Parts: sequence; C-alpha cells; structure tokens
Amino acid sequence: MPAVKIYDVVRIKKLRKAIDLQPDGSSIRAPQVDDIATIIEVYQNPPGYELECSGSDGITIWLWSFAPQDVELEVVR
Repeated sequence: MPAVKIYDVVRIKKLRKAIDLQPDGSSIRAPQVDDIATIIEVYQNPPGYELECSGSDGITIWLWSFAPQDVELEVVR
C-alpha cells in the first residue's frame, strides 16, 4: 500500500481491474486513468481506499472504493 493518507489528492496512474459501475446516484461515470481524486478514507483491514473525484463545480463525478492491488496511485498534493 503506498504511503497515502486521508485527504491526499491523487492521480489514477493505472486501473488493474475492470470497474462495473451500476448507477446508484453517487457517480456520474466510472473512474478512469488520469482522473484526479481525493482520498476520503484509508482502510486498514482489509486495506483499501475510498476516493472521490469532483468536477470544478464541486459535483461528485465518481465515488469508489479500491483495493490496493486494483489501482496504482500517484500523490499530486
């Protein structure tokens, strides 16, 4: 698990697992490579992250939980 913490802003470098987005009112579209998101939770057991990607208007584009092996992240701030 990379050294990330809650509220870090990250870029998705690689998705290692297909994302099957089922519309549920919390996401407009599925996460994509190069999306910028904020880590809103870091889970320890099992390890993982909850990420939120928002548009410039503050509206959530997607909200998704990732296992560390399913995504490669780069901290941008």
